[in-house]
Amino acid sequence: MLINIASLRQPTFKSQFSKQRPSYLSINDYLTSELDARVDHVRWKIKVAAKAARERHAGAACLFFTLPEFFWNIPWHVVQSEEELHELNSAYLEKLSAAVMTLMEDLPVEHYGKIVLLGGSCASLIKIEQSDSNHYEAINYLLVISNKEYEVDKPLISMWPKRYVSGIDFGRHVGTSAGYWYFNLFGDFVVKVKALSSVQAEHSYFDSYEGRFLNNLVPGCPFGVNLCLDYSLLKEGERDEEIELKNSKIDFLIACGMGLDYSKRHLPSIQYSVRNDGFDDGECEVVRHDAGKIVGVVPSVVIDGDVHLASLRIT
Repeated sequence: MLINIASLRQPTFKSQFSKQRPSYLSINDYLTSELDARVDHVRWKIKVAAKAARERHAGAACLFFTLPEFFWNIPWHVVQSEEELHELNSAYLEKLSAAVMTLMEDLPVEHYGKIVLLGGSCASLIKIEQSDSNHYEAINYLLVISNKEYEVDKPLISMWPKRYVSGIDFGRHVGTSAGYWYFNLFGDFVVKVKALSSVQAEHSYFDSYEGRFLNNLVPGCPFGVNLCLDYSLLKEGERDEEIELKNSKIDFLIACGMGLDYSKRHLPSIQYSVRNDGFDDGECEVVRHDAGKIVGVVPSVVIDGDVHLASLRIT
């Protein structure tokens, strides 16, 4: 089976996307304008990648398109109050899934072939109020969506959350305590964030949600996802109950500051790893596995300046 992989190289730790927030725009309206601009950008890049994939590697079963961690986040310093922070986090959860659904609806399979988007990630914070002390829990999640699989009239969508919070997930941390990070988001406002998130995977199902990540969107090619720090800290099989199929053949690392570990013993079923990292200038790479070890780099071509395209033969 032939699979095409396209990855958009985009710095996200210090985002080059975000425009300055005008004083007259509410945080909700500012986020909407930012998401609209990024959807337009990704739509164009997917169209370019799909055209190049057809021309260079015809007959592929699917084009996977990846974005880096924090792709959808606006800078935290544009937030002006704790109330705005709560508005922003609610808006992320409400608007992002609708944005990527619109994106897929604009890329019909009849014109572009089958596409599976691994849509980077978006980090948000939910306040947990307790009698002894308050803190925030991180929801840093990736949305996976296809332009072929639909439930009635909406593209099927799955969410995979990051379990382990790192010290740069909300800007650089300014302190730690047992089980918590402290981040200075804006002004002198510091949040206490639990280092281990309890959020679990889910997918949409007729306007409700089920606790499972659908990694079987390409028959014969189940895939796995790691979000940054999870790649090094999760134990093998730790989250198997959250995925539809075990024994992934492609493993995706969506990151901001995490490299592939060439000494790591991976699942023997994995044939390739794909990394898209948003740290510094961004980096995209694909490597080949043999018997659980990374054994070589898969060459890619760069199209339209920042899209890396590779072709994989899955057995």
